[in-house]
Amino acid sequence: MAEALKDFFDAAVIDEIAARIKARHRGFDAKSFRHGLLAAFPDLTLMQRGRAIADGLRAHLPPDYPQALDIILGSLPPPDDKWREGSGMAAFRHLPLLNFVGAHGLAHPQLSLAALARLTGYFSAEFDIRPYLEQHYDLTMDHVRRWLHEPDWHLRRLCSEGLRPRLPWGLRLKRFIADPAPVLEIIEHLRADPHDNVRRSVANNLNDIAKDHPALAVATAQRWQSEDAAGTRDAVRHGLRSLVKHGNRDALALMGFDFDIPASLSGLTLGAALYQVGDTLSFGFELRNAGKAAATFSVDYAIHWRNARGGQQPKVFKLSKPRLEAGASLRLEKRHALKPISTRRYHAGAHKLEILVNGQSLGEAAFELRL
Repeated sequence: MAEALKDFFDAAVIDEIAARIKARHRGFDAKSFRHGLLAAFPDLTLMQRGRAIADGLRAHLPPDYPQALDIILGSLPPPDDKWREGSGMAAFRHLPLLNFVGAHGLAHPQLSLAALARLTGYFSAEFDIRPYLEQHYDLTMDHVRRWLHEPDWHLRRLCSEGLRPRLPWGLRLKRFIADPAPVLEIIEHLRADPHDNVRRSVANNLNDIAKDHPALAVATAQRWQSEDAAGTRDAVRHGLRSLVKHGNRDALALMGFDFDIPASLSGLTLGAALYQVGDTLSFGFELRNAGKAAATFSVDYAIHWRNARGGQQPKVFKLSKPRLEAGASLRLEKRHALKPISTRRYHAGAHKLEILVNGQSLGEAAFELRL
């Protein structure tokens, strides 16, 4: 099986963090710091390990927060160091430093927000700005509005990603779930940002908003698309993806899908009825335009993964966007690797494949997975 994500934080990473801290603060007890963390790690997730390291730093650094923060910031590699952003999981080594600010700096918001602005270039501060939005809302939003105009794209991305109402792994921002107007104000400035990562964050933010305010999200996307600003089309397409997958008629129409023209599905077959982890699930079916006019369809598939409680949880994947003349048919086939990945835990037993056309279920087939 794939190495668990949490195992990124291992003894080697702890020792590297400790060495950087000790180089700035000779009184740092690296041995005690290391021992306490490794004893607790087996039962902790990736994010919990990051927070545990942050708490360990708080326990082993001077009690004066400004002094401790100065040591943390002094331990950072130079901006041109290979670990500034890293590749893959490498940048996660900086997560505990941001967690230190997010968890232990709330009594010093000005100092801490300035630290997050510096740290976000090493690893995104999207998780650790959220407590400041909750406890120091006006001050934090003032900083966000200033960061909108910074030349560093990391800071501009933080303006969007840090305000996402439903950020995965992050604290949900109930204020913005109830009223996303302040978030829309921010992403309005960033929707045509020159950097791809900023625009992708804007799209993810719009997708978050769409889960609670679908009509507002569609109206926003429609206005953006009509203005045809550079990069906006991708933000609209990606920002409405959840609504399209769930068959929202307004979102489908905006994206050019013909929700009012019927489709039919036949001949859904699986390559096998039994798979093992590591195999490739294969399937195919015939899609037919059952209407009286040409139409473009959004075709997705969902795998209903078995969970630890014996139930099933669907995950939707994109498949195709075919355009068919009236009465025409198309054979669609797909192979989906059931390979071990660090973000999914497989459970043996019954699973289900479901075909979705314009968000509507048109067919399903069962299969069994063995470990």
